[in-house]
Amino acid sequence: MIAGRRQSVSGKTKEEVKRKRRELLANADKGLLPSSKQSLAEYMTWWLADVVKPSKPASTYRIYEQLTRLYIVPVLGNVKLAKLEPAYVQKLHAEMQAKGLSRNTVQRAHRVLHNALNRAVEWGYIPRNVATVVHPPTPEKGDMRVLDVRQSERLFEAARGTRWEALITLAIATSLRESELLGLKWADLDLERGKLTVQRKLSSLTRQLEDPKTPGTRRSMRLPTYATRALLAHRASQNEARLIKGGDYQDNGLVFATYDGKPLIARNVTREFKKLLERAGLPDVRFYDLRHTAATLMLLQGIPARVVQERLGHSQISLTLGTYSHVLPSMDDDAAARMDALFGGMVQRHTEAGS
Repeated sequence: MIAGRRQSVSGKTKEEVKRKRRELLANADKGLLPSSKQSLAEYMTWWLADVVKPSKPASTYRIYEQLTRLYIVPVLGNVKLAKLEPAYVQKLHAEMQAKGLSRNTVQRAHRVLHNALNRAVEWGYIPRNVATVVHPPTPEKGDMRVLDVRQSERLFEAARGTRWEALITLAIATSLRESELLGLKWADLDLERGKLTVQRKLSSLTRQLEDPKTPGTRRSMRLPTYATRALLAHRASQNEARLIKGGDYQDNGLVFATYDGKPLIARNVTREFKKLLERAGLPDVRFYDLRHTAATLMLLQGIPARVVQERLGHSQISLTLGTYSHVLPSMDDDAAARMDALFGGMVQRHTEAGS
């Protein structure tokens, strides 16, 4: 019995049960023990501070806290923890989508709530996790739209002379994700050798630099000469901006930053990118489609799929081939044509000789 209530914990092993029991007693001593009489807002505050913060990376805690504060609490914060029903979770989804939030964001908020309620079930504060029986909307994958060579050239021309020239050039030259591009630092580049190393990414949600999620996304690659030249020109322009701003410039070492050195906001990059597309008379593609464009053009140039996989940072080659299966038919045709050029004449001579 703790605070007059019977408490129970469960786990897959005896050690896990013992650990949870120790946590339960420690929180009870500090007066931080949640109660079924608490509102969801009060419970989430406790869960974030005493469960998530000590056990998760700082970047994960920031994301969880932001999703809770911005989306979960405004809709469900006043509901008592013990009174939660599936309909409340469905209401959260509906209200988030009514505000124009993406299905991806709705799913992330659902995941945070689900994790929080799992702990409440484990410790016996509620009988079940109502978020389990409510399915969040399927995330958007988006239709892949790829620019061909001529369209890519038109985009380069539209960006020439603007502060976005190097960003567009590097996106198509490397196939990096937008978050990886915006997280690049000059220390990650060796422009003399034409080499780039992906060390981190910039979170669009927290605007914080974060380590890659998996070892495969931390990778190095060679740069084409035209990309190196664009980066050298970009660095010169950035140095001029630093001199103009003087002490107001926040030198974070970022390759792509605001005029005063701060991390760029992804939605602002998207807005400027759309302007470039319009100026070039190109289809309304996403910035992420530049990654698809780069991968597609590499495959069409005959670059081995394994090399493309490594530059993309894909964990498995099946993911690369599955994503860019639209390129495979033309590659298959090219393979047949090359084999025909290699052996077709010989086979034809033998056939004619035997007839």
